[in-house]
This record gives sequence, structure tokens and C-alpha cells, in this order.
Amino acid sequence: MIRTTVLLACAASLAAQDPVIVQGAVKVAEAGNREAMPPVLPASESVALAATAPAGVTVPAGLADAMAGAAKLGGKSIAVVVGKKAADAKSFDTLCLDANADGKWSDDERHAIEITAVQGRNNAPAGERSKPVECTIALGAGKLTAKASYMRMGENAPTVALQFPAYLEAKVKVGDVERIVAIVDKDLDGSFAGKDDLWVLAKAGDRPAMPFALSQLGEKRFVDGQLVGIKVEAGNTVKVTAAAAKGPDAKDAAAHRERVEHQWFERFDKEKADFVAQRKLDTTRPRAKAPIAWNYVTFDEAIELGKKAGKPVFVDVMAFWCVWCYRMDYYTYVDQEVADVLGTQFVPCKVIQEQDLAGDYDVLMKQKLEAKGIPAMGIFGADGNALHKIGGWKAPVDFLADLKQGAEAFAAAKGK
Repeated sequence: MIRTTVLLACAASLAAQDPVIVQGAVKVAEAGNREAMPPVLPASESVALAATAPAGVTVPAGLADAMAGAAKLGGKSIAVVVGKKAADAKSFDTLCLDANADGKWSDDERHAIEITAVQGRNNAPAGERSKPVECTIALGAGKLTAKASYMRMGENAPTVALQFPAYLEAKVKVGDVERIVAIVDKDLDGSFAGKDDLWVLAKAGDRPAMPFALSQLGEKRFVDGQLVGIKVEAGNTVKVTAAAAKGPDAKDAAAHRERVEHQWFERFDKEKADFVAQRKLDTTRPRAKAPIAWNYVTFDEAIELGKKAGKPVFVDVMAFWCVWCYRMDYYTYVDQEVADVLGTQFVPCKVIQEQDLAGDYDVLMKQKLEAKGIPAMGIFGADGNALHKIGGWKAPVDFLADLKQGAEAFAAAKGK
């Protein structure tokens, strides 16, 4: 195990302390180990494969029916190829990963894999996958230990999943509570000091934090009445600071939202063609020239904004982990007509589970919207009661019909 040094300047009982040196370690996240769950899930990258190799990727000699793709890791393009040693083989048996990004294929960059069936409901075949193989990817001075596995589910395009299980861990005290600092190499450059790398403070026994729950280095995190900051310096030395606070920093909260949205949008860019075709979306509809000016406020504050504007309040209840919530942002809220209607006829607000300190998420879900899942949306009047409820993802045209019903209900209530 690799040992590192962690420098702490943590505030116990909100009082400054001298820096404390704590021994940390680079550890491996084994998400499947239920007896010793890691504080974070492994960083990962999904590589889409196609029968036509992308530019700059060559197929290794001797492979039949090859499919290829490329991953961007640490500023380098890493070629990934799967194929068969013999044309009459029943399934792929070889996975190749250009670990040093030199465009050539050495013997140690070829890995034998065995494909097994994935069973779905009622034991119906759902797809196929391979057990992961370990690879070491060289990125200049840095190296990444990766686990690569092939997968194909249903009618979806085949992929190679790359997992990078190493993370930096140390134990610290925030106030009187001992926590675990876990730092993930998000930019996949072989170090834990990149500006895009992510961190979390966890307690022993917590479930592993999803990537959407992590903060970026340089951002502060609101924990137990304190704003905690992390900085990684030379030699994996980590500086932790803490200061008393009543809530999260607005700039850091906004940066967190933008980062999570970017992560989802990268995924949706890859799925867009298939999703549009499956849902029969009208791609000729104009896109909004400017994004919706969302209000990230408490529910009571949203109702007050509605009263002042004399408009109904539209509330989108969502969470960072919710794929369909972000599909609303990616496919629906960017529609020009949708953005115009929400921006002019409503007071648009969002309540995000992870950034809700007022308890609005539970109240809205359980009481006001009686929702079974998210995204859950509602149109509210000046009394704070729901005039119209909207559940689940909606295409722009269908969503506009819901907004119309909500506006009509608001007008009728106002006229009484």
C-alpha cells in the first residue's frame, strides 16, 4: 500500500488549531465489498464501441469482427478494441487497451476475456458482459490502475467500462466528529491534486458517495455548521481548513450544480441520437437563446417571489443523482417556447435534494405533490397549495400542455 502525508488545519469546536500531520494512504475502492464499503465509488469512464474505428485508432492484427473506441484520459486518447481471435468464435474473446497511447499494440496490451450472459427479469437474456481485467495506463509521470470490462445491454451499443479504483484517504476531525477525507482522481491524470479532482467527507459506515455528491478541490463544503475546504499539495499533502458557517457558500453551491449538469450532459450527448429516435422528439423546434433563470430558494421564499410578481410558482423537485431530472434540463427546458413560457408567465424555482437545508424536499414530495419519484414538478398559487402536479420526464410539447393547465388553474383561483 502506498503511504502519503496529510496536513490538517481543521477547526475543532470552531476554534483554530495548529496544523496537524496525519498519515494518509492511497487505497483501492472495492464497491462490491459490503463488509468494508469504501467512502467513494470508483472513478469511471465508459467507452462506446463501433464497427468503424474512430480517427487515430488502428485495430490490432489478427482480430476478427473488431469494434473500437477511444477514451480521453489525462489529456491523452487511449484506444480500446474488442474482437475475436478466430472469425468463427461465438463471442468476443480479446480486449485491447493502448495503455501508453503510442498507437501501437504490444502483447501486454492484449487481454483475454470471457463473455457471459446477463439475465434480466424472468431469466430473460438482457445482454452480455465480461469480468474486468486489470490494466496499467501510463500518463507521462503518472500511472492509472484500471479495470476494463466489456458490456452490451439490450439494443444499446456495446461499451467498455473503465474503472479507476484508487483514491486518497485520511481521517480528520471536524468539530468533535471524526470523518474520512476521500479524494478521487476525477481528471484521471494519475495524481490527486488536479483542479477537477473531487473530495468528500464521510463517516465510518456511510454508503459510498456517488460522484454527484463530491465537491471539487478549491470548493468549500458545508458540514456540521462549518465550511470545510481541501487543498492537495506536493507529495499528496492535503490541507484541510474549516470555518463556522450557517449554510453553504452560494458560489460553491452554484459551481456544484454546474459540474453535475456537465457530467450528465456529457452522457446525454452520447445517447442523444438514440433517445431522440426512440421518443420521436421534434428536432426542428428552436432552442432557447438563453437558459432559464432558475431561482434556487426555499419553498417559502419561492411563494413570496410569486406573490411579488403576481405569477404562479413552478417548482422542479430534483436531485443530483436523478438521470430523468437532468433529461428535463437537456431535452425540455432548452426548448425556446418552454423557456419563454416559464420565464415570462411563471416564477421558475428548483429544489435540489442535496442542497435543501429547509426540509422542503420531503414536504414537497410527501405532502404537497404526493409524488412517488422524481422529477416531480408542481405549479403553486399564492397560498402555497399545488394547482397542478407534473410527474416524470416530459417532452417539450407535452410539458407545454401541463404549463397551460397550471396557468389556467392559477387564473381561475385568482379570479375567485
